[in-house]
Amino acid sequence: MSYWLGIIGGGNMGSAILGGCIQSRVLAAHQIIVAEIDAQKRRELAKLGCATTESAVAACAADQIILAVKPQAFPPIAREIGWAVNAKLVISIMAGLSSTTICRTLGSSPRIIRAMPNVACQVNAGMTAIAIGAGAKPGDEKLAVSIFDAIGKTTMVDESMMHAVTAVSGSGPAYVFLLAQAMEQAAVQMGIAPGTARLLVAQTIAGAGQLLAQSNQSAGELRDAVTSPGGTTADALELMFEHDLPQTIVEALLAARDRGMELDKPGT
Repeated sequence: MSYWLGIIGGGNMGSAILGGCIQSRVLAAHQIIVAEIDAQKRRELAKLGCATTESAVAACAADQIILAVKPQAFPPIAREIGWAVNAKLVISIMAGLSSTTICRTLGSSPRIIRAMPNVACQVNAGMTAIAIGAGAKPGDEKLAVSIFDAIGKTTMVDESMMHAVTAVSGSGPAYVFLLAQAMEQAAVQMGIAPGTARLLVAQTIAGAGQLLAQSNQSAGELRDAVTSPGGTTADALELMFEHDLPQTIVEALLAARDRGMELDKPGT
């Protein structure tokens, strides 16, 4: 049987992509095959109606391929599938690996589209940047846009920006989760029940994000609008500025970008 899409890697992101494709009817389940080495995960994926396999090569029989594996796990997979993806459309969601590095590691010449989604794709609220890579032509990005539009929002960028995008939106949910963790900890220290603390923090972050997305005001302007002089918010923000929190965040994102560049170097 022939398949329209082969997904190599059935982890959190691979399964989110699969579910989004099926729910939004970008593809029917019977058009997709997923390669996953974990037997339990294969059984869970099969419940969605797609085909599953332990073999990455078998998944490469599909017309288009998504590489949904960790960059550190890619070299042995590349040695296995390189010949099978030559000239095919390959969508990579691997952080750090440029399209030229992917082609070099594969030892073949597929048409590479790079996509950098984030974990919020699991709840259809992801942010994905998409770039046309080595061997690809305008139009090759359409499948990736359709898939990731189904599980969030997409934007096209030049591939040279992908390390920066990874630092900002790819890794971004982890920064928000750290903020949430600290806010929950403070709430509990002040006597709020853990369950209530979780609700207060989660909805506050969700609402602030929605307001930022829908407002014509900048993040700074929105912050100023809720900061009354001499009030409680002002006092909290003053302490954050004293500890140079904004600059720490900037430096953290630069470090994430630089790590992505390191991952793209041979032997890293």
